[in-house]
Amino acid sequence: SLDSSDLSIHIGSTYGVPYPALRTETPFLYDNETYPLDRVLAETLEVEDLSQLHLQYPCSKDKARLMSPLQNRSKRRAFHRCFDSFVTSHVIPLLHSKALASDVFYTNRHQLRKGKPQKIIYRYQAFPCIRIVRPGECSVGPHCDMADGHSIGNISFHIPLTSSFGTNALYVESRPGREDWHPLMSKSGPGLGFQFDGARCLHFTLNNHTNATRVSLDFRIAITRASPVKEAMASNHPPAFIGDVVDYDPDDQLCCHELLDDDYSLSGPGYYDEVVVNVGEVPRSFMPGPVAMKRPFSQNKLVDPDERVGFPFSIGSNCFH
Repeated sequence: SLDSSDLSIHIGSTYGVPYPALRTETPFLYDNETYPLDRVLAETLEVEDLSQLHLQYPCSKDKARLMSPLQNRSKRRAFHRCFDSFVTSHVIPLLHSKALASDVFYTNRHQLRKGKPQKIIYRYQAFPCIRIVRPGECSVGPHCDMADGHSIGNISFHIPLTSSFGTNALYVESRPGREDWHPLMSKSGPGLGFQFDGARCLHFTLNNHTNATRVSLDFRIAITRASPVKEAMASNHPPAFIGDVVDYDPDDQLCCHELLDDDYSLSGPGYYDEVVVNVGEVPRSFMPGPVAMKRPFSQNKLVDPDERVGFPFSIGSNCFH
């Protein structure tokens, strides 16, 4: 049962929240030549300019026709590969460097006591939510991702592929409960992304009264440890008693497996993929950066998106985020 102290926790409290140091809203740059997400998506949709696609596909026309090429595996493959490379080669290493600087890997007393290398799991959305908001289109009200069934362990990423400004931008609050709404603007177009606490912070869009379409990508990443129990049982010398292995430390800032599970992971495989980064395995002087390796079960295959990603993979899904 809850006592009065439980009920007095503020909505903005970080009590029990995984890696609070990584939840600050942060813009970041990426090389649009290395990761030409906008150009590859435009080629996939067969449009010249994503920001002006409403001229070719005005609001009176069905958006499903515009996005139908994404439902074809061969047509979307180039975009899917570009996105997967962007996340695993740029975003996750960037997030990993922030995690190292914040010491979030060194709060697990059991790991420190044993002094063994750690396998850090980065679970990421395998295919992004693609948002297309044309002039005159409606918006959704304020919401947080946890209300939609996402894990509290997820960190949100918003990547505008067109200029994002005024009423075509995504509006967020900087901390849960602050309601200090402000747009995530990218006036120069692609090359700028945003990391924010979308799991807990309210965010929304307005009616687009600009003369430009906003196209953007949204996806989520969570950080956890490889389960010591699973690792021990899979080793060449499993313990005699499973109780000898500690699988959870209440002081650990990484997301425990109980909090990691959400409606999207529990409904079946395919929504998330994973990479492993080994921490403490070799001296960092010999590592130019984190080595993110796909989990064995993925076999480096791109997973087909389904209705959990939203439009156009589900009928009647909301794509005006």
